Amino acid sequence: MNKKHITHILIFLIIIKNVFTQSIFSKTHNVENVIDYWTQEKCHLLASVSDSDSINPDVESDYLLAVGKLFFILSGKVSVCTASVIDTSDGNTGITAAHCLYSKEGESSTNVIFAPGYNNGKPSALGKIPVIGLSVPKSFIKSRVDDYAVIKFDYPGKLKLQTGSFAWGLTPPSPVSIAIFGYPYNGEIPNCPKDGKYYCVWRGYCVWRGYSTLEFVEYPKITIAWKVPLHIGSGASGGPWVMKKNLPNHLGYLVGVTGFH
Repeated sequence: MNKKHITHILIFLIIIKNVFTQSIFSKTHNVENVIDYWTQEKCHLLASVSDSDSINPDVESDYLLAVGKLFFILSGKVSVCTASVIDTSDGNTGITAAHCLYSKEGESSTNVIFAPGYNNGKPSALGKIPVIGLSVPKSFIKSRVDDYAVIKFDYPGKLKLQTGSFAWGLTPPSPVSIAIFGYPYNGEIPNCPKDGKYYCVWRGYCVWRGYSTLEFVEYPKITIAWKVPLHIGSGASGGPWVMKKNLPNHLGYLVGVTGFH
């Protein structure tokens, strides 16, 4: 999304267990129309011209399918964010930033698709996966905190078996070593083309910055905010913050997403 500033928030995802009962949930119908809408030409129009031909050398192949680009229409504008696949029993659940799916005016995104492993301006062999459900926390709708949202994929079988998935629900230490993934159009990630076409990653430490203290917040001590020492960039919103662990069936622990504060 074309925003001037993005603050990078690390959100504890334990509350994701209740997200579908404590949130605003909408369903997308006419899946075929969503797929037809996102032609290759429209996807390319969202990528700006870059002066750099380099590709981020730090990208690990085992992450390439679990993270993808999210295309959608919000408030009449065609926009993009980043999303990832998380480990759930249904195998078709992902996570992104709430501001990618719900506007300040109270509108939900439409024509939402997820392109797992999107890179070099093209989807992977898995193609474009329609998103048929959006779940945004009520706390975000009321107070613009808890900037994360859960999405449901329309995929035959379990998408996580094709892409891999991130475990979640772990309380990290501070500071914690993480990797942040996304498709930024700007920002400060080194060796990243910053044109929205390429999958980029930043590795480093983030530190705890405390609970949200906004006076108008009706949901105190829900959002736990962390910070990193650089601007991740527009287009990377919703991208996963991952703590690497030796897990036999997962790619690491998802401990947050890139969002606003």
